[in-house]
Amino acid sequence: MSESSPVKDALYAEIDRISQDKINELLLKKQFSVIFENVFDKAINKINEDIDEDEKFGTLAESITHYLFTEMLIPSQRKISYEDVELDLVIPNTLELKKNPQNVIILLFMKTSDVIKIQNKISEIKTIQEKDDNIWVISKRLLEIPQRSYATDKISFGNFLRDTQSFIQTKNMNKLNIFKTQM
Repeated sequence: MSESSPVKDALYAEIDRISQDKINELLLKKQFSVIFENVFDKAINKINEDIDEDEKFGTLAESITHYLFTEMLIPSQRKISYEDVELDLVIPNTLELKKNPQNVIILLFMKTSDVIKIQNKISEIKTIQEKDDNIWVISKRLLEIPQRSYATDKISFGNFLRDTQSFIQTKNMNKLNIFKTQM
């Protein structure tokens, strides 16, 4: 955890409360909804700061995704600039994006509900990833867009994690195919 923030502090307090071992056990059993309920839902309710709701949900979704991807050994690059486009997360990396964009997912964590801002960000990303199905947008609410949309609720977020795991396996990116902490 490099920078302290109320969102990250709440997230890591919940991770510590549950324990990494328990989270890894739930990951191994693919009980993503249970993780969401026990970590995300509890953390979001503890953030009392004066933060915009969309920003709070988007930031927490991004933070928990970074943590879970690390635990699941999902190859990714975070918070990078590629061809002057700021990207939240790329699976697996920009080198693959340059060579085989069909094998790359770009994740966008929306911290606004402003439709124009969302459309503008997606248009910007489409300059480097033309395939709509490889642009995944995570926001507080499910969006009606041509790209894949996931909401920060237990069902949708669980689907997002399952879809990510499936993509990694289909593309044969995770050579070890194990979790960071083996039980």
